[in-house]
Amino acid sequence: MRRLAWVRRGGRGALLRGSDLALVYALVVAAVAVALHAAPDHLQVRFVQETSSNLVNLRRFPLRVLLLSALVVPDLAGLWILVPLVVALTAATRWLGRGPTLVALVFGHVGATLFVASLLLAGVTDGRLDPSVARAPDVGVSYALAGVCGMLAARVPRRWRWAYVLVPTLGLGAVLAAAPDFTAVGHLTALAIGLGLGAVAHRAATPAAGP
Repeated sequence: MRRLAWVRRGGRGALLRGSDLALVYALVVAAVAVALHAAPDHLQVRFVQETSSNLVNLRRFPLRVLLLSALVVPDLAGLWILVPLVVALTAATRWLGRGPTLVALVFGHVGATLFVASLLLAGVTDGRLDPSVARAPDVGVSYALAGVCGMLAARVPRRWRWAYVLVPTLGLGAVLAAAPDFTAVGHLTALAIGLGLGAVAHRAATPAAGP
């Protein structure tokens, strides 16, 4: 009876409200990961390399790799990230709708990827980085997730907002200081992009004060 009453009140519908974008994205990523896991090792390596948003691929196939790199989790163990991804995308969709949420997702992934690529290109050109970094694999959904999570900071109660922003920022900063890596820079960049989008979205969604 309790379960029936909960369903009648729209409990299941309320739980899934705004989750369609999140679930479709997660299912596509999971399907790619399962298919990749079932493929022979040499095909796995080749697929990850060809969908990676590294410098070589960005120069040759920019639009293709910017899209496909956001759909690839090369290891089944890495699919745990789909849980926070679905939660974050659902929360953002309920707040702003599918369109703005998709914009935040794309801006986080593409913006962070291109910023990191520009740093790597400058490093290779100046001789500070090994040229092999131009072919380093770079795939995953974490930049997109960081961007959406950053945007959601605008929805966190003011008294908790600083902690919400500082904890991941300091954590990523510590990782970067301990073991400098371009992915940590990418996550920080995506988070910053999301924070900016969240501030704009919050201002646009807040009714203007009367005269």
